[in-house]
Amino acid sequence: MNKKLAFLAATLVVSLSWMGCNKSGKLSEPSTFTPPAGAVELKLKWPVGERIVHDMEMKQTSEFNIPGQAGPMKQDMTMGQGYDLTVLKALPDGGHEVEMEFLSARMKMAMGGKAMMDYDSTKKSVADKTDPAAGIFAKIVGSKIRYFLNASNEVERLEGIDDLMNRLSSGGQAAAIAPLKSMFGEGYFKQMMSQNRSLPTNAVQPGDTWPVHMEFPMGIMGTMVIDHNFTFQSWEKHGQRQCARLDFQGTVKNKPDLDSKPTGMSISGLDGTTSGTSWFDPELGTIIDTIINQDMNMVMNMRAAGSAQSITNQMHQVITIKLISVK
Repeated sequence: MNKKLAFLAATLVVSLSWMGCNKSGKLSEPSTFTPPAGAVELKLKWPVGERIVHDMEMKQTSEFNIPGQAGPMKQDMTMGQGYDLTVLKALPDGGHEVEMEFLSARMKMAMGGKAMMDYDSTKKSVADKTDPAAGIFAKIVGSKIRYFLNASNEVERLEGIDDLMNRLSSGGQAAAIAPLKSMFGEGYFKQMMSQNRSLPTNAVQPGDTWPVHMEFPMGIMGTMVIDHNFTFQSWEKHGQRQCARLDFQGTVKNKPDLDSKPTGMSISGLDGTTSGTSWFDPELGTIIDTIINQDMNMVMNMRAAGSAQSITNQMHQVITIKLISVK
């Protein structure tokens, strides 16, 4: 397997990743919501026909310790994607049908100080035609995933993953595409719609705390396990909107897939800490911004042609998810 793509897939898999008279629509309008003196429910809202646009960016620094090499190999990466969520319909059980579309993708990576990739779907480049990773990300833009949410905003069913897999597979080498196909599975897309899992199930007020436990199947990683403790820190003005500031901290681990194939790449260990802040707008019923800081240690197992090699990766990453517009 191409090590560049292998490292890329392994680190991406951890990342953790949402127009009218003005570009930002309702987001630029001043809140009419007045924070109550007591407790309030923080609930997602899905008005039929609403379209919300997000931008996610991850900045990551990593050090890979590879057997046989004198020192660690350093990698710097910035990855971003734009996507929208359109509420198609309300379902009889109180849930909603929501369609997500990838609008853009960008990625910049350097290894050992040497530029390896600089791709932005909004800026065409001749080099994109010869870079296999760039070609794969180009295929992601325009793909759509349909979510079927129940009344508790949990994902009950997904459609469109098979179509995305077919797009990734067309015209590419199976060995190079396999790790990214593993990443863009059901667990990845469920994680993108997991913000409802961080909200409390009961009415809360500043000072209240609650635990959040989430598990997502993540292909070569096995199952990602996230445990957070959230605190409703305060009511806070964020841009033009009155928001509940939610601070969180916790751990990220994995449960390795014991049934994984003996060849290829797998993640046998992941241990990390995470912290951050989200701003939830109760009037719009959505999270405006989220900032996440993560420090992690990961063990990658590479198996090929009867040989095995374990590579350790120490990484620090900052993930920002910004709401661009609500219309």
